[in-house]
Amino acid sequence: MAPKKFFVSKGDLERLHEAISIAREMGDGRDIILGKLKEKLSAAELISGEKMPKNTVTMNSAGKLLWLDTKEIRLFWLGFPDALDHDGNKVSIFSSLGVALLGAHVGEPTPQEVPTGHRLFKVLKLLYQPEAMRDYHL
Repeated sequence: MAPKKFFVSKGDLERLHEAISIAREMGDGRDIILGKLKEKLSAAELISGEKMPKNTVTMNSAGKLLWLDTKEIRLFWLGFPDALDHDGNKVSIFSSLGVALLGAHVGEPTPQEVPTGHRLFKVLKLLYQPEAMRDYHL
């Protein structure tokens, strides 16, 4: 099954490719998730940060998601692997949830790969998206 098309900014794409290369060089045992992220990025449509839809999860976005199976709501911040987790809500892009969040749209059911198959969530609301706030340097 081909990955779903989504938007990614040039800045995020460059930083993600660099992070993948560094992780592979370090041999930190994340080859499967790095491969899934790289596959997803290969299906991305590259757009400028100025044109990023405001309902799309991008790197450094923060929001609320709802697990559709348990109805649990949680806060998230989608971060690069080296970012500090100040409040326990950081989701690393080098996790299956991080890969699923990248490019997700508010209100759309989105699958996360888990060992037993898939788990669905919806992004209920974006509390912060760098591109919407014109924080293109993040």
